[in-house]
Amino acid sequence: MAVRARFAQRLVTLPGDVASVVRSGSEEPASFDVERVWQKMVGVYRTGLHPAIALCVRHQGRVVLDRTIGHVDNPPGAAAPGAIATPDTLFSLFSASKILTAMVVHALAEEGLLELDAPLVSYLPELDRHGKDRIRLTHLLNHTAGIADMPQGLDADRFMEDGKVPLESLAELVPTHSPGRRVAYHPMTSWLILAEIVKRVTEQDLRHHLRVRFLEPMGMKHLSYGVGVSDVPRVARHASTGPVPPELMDRIFTRTIGASCTLIERTNEESFLTGLFPSANIIGTANETCRFMQMLLNEGELDGVRVLRAETVRRAVTEVTATQFDGTFLLPMRYGLGTMMGSRFLNAFGQGTQGAFGHLGFSNVVVYADPRRQLAVALLNSGKPMMALGMVRWIRAVDLLASCVPATAA
Repeated sequence: MAVRARFAQRLVTLPGDVASVVRSGSEEPASFDVERVWQKMVGVYRTGLHPAIALCVRHQGRVVLDRTIGHVDNPPGAAAPGAIATPDTLFSLFSASKILTAMVVHALAEEGLLELDAPLVSYLPELDRHGKDRIRLTHLLNHTAGIADMPQGLDADRFMEDGKVPLESLAELVPTHSPGRRVAYHPMTSWLILAEIVKRVTEQDLRHHLRVRFLEPMGMKHLSYGVGVSDVPRVARHASTGPVPPELMDRIFTRTIGASCTLIERTNEESFLTGLFPSANIIGTANETCRFMQMLLNEGELDGVRVLRAETVRRAVTEVTATQFDGTFLLPMRYGLGTMMGSRFLNAFGQGTQGAFGHLGFSNVVVYADPRRQLAVALLNSGKPMMALGMVRWIRAVDLLASCVPATAA
């Protein structure tokens, strides 16, 4: 019975007519079969693993698909679903938040306030212990710093309340290898350190710089670290779905994130939804997220407004680590300076996406831009299945999108 309970599927209740919970934004005609892509996404919804899904796709600068399906709040076992999700519904990007944090760092480097090749201890001398003096900001951005694990003995409750780890705790981190030598995805640590560096150097936090450098010039209402209290009800509620995660995954979460898999429910708390978690709680619509990726695809400009120099964007999204067996994911991965990178095979953005850049987010969020296809994509969702057979449909849907759009020569 215990084994059966562990592998039992936790699924949301679907409406009899799934078309009744589809909502569309403004879309322009496409040169490829967007309806085929959307039907694949409907198939993902039919798995029962996601209370809500939002997908926005831009091709050659035009929004060709902007739709949602599902409910803002509809966890497994709910007596009745909440409001129907719309393109104005807000979603958390989770780890795809790292793209925006990285771009703030690159913007400050562009201004001469940060030096990406400088040792981190030149900004935070308190961390000069256990050989961390050799870690540079570039190592923090490309997951080669060797400090992927959170500090031992971390107060998980306090961390989920304020998103901060004391500097003295970060100082005790011991690198597992020389910086730059091997990749091992850093879910939290390096981004917490970057946030501290930004605050130390500029006396302003990441949220301030994101707003001043990007959101205001680009005319965005959201897409920031957390939301105001009044907007909390607009955020799609995250739900644990699929089978109960195995103990091994719980241990990996505790080691690298600082909390067990039960943190999913805690991400619905006001402290997370309104706080500042530098690698985890950028919140916005799929459309705004896609606009940000279009800006990067355009090398720093959107709608006549330039927010980054072209050379800054190129540096940020150029692959800097060869394909390696990632020490955290235990999968082949490649990284830029703040982004995951596409490849011909085995990557998050579909087959044949070499040159694409973006990021996965816990656990089926994917945000990316593909220069060869002139494609910008934001696929956001509120179900957190982690390990479920239904995720195969998600993989096929992402792969279909890439295969539907012709690519230029490599």
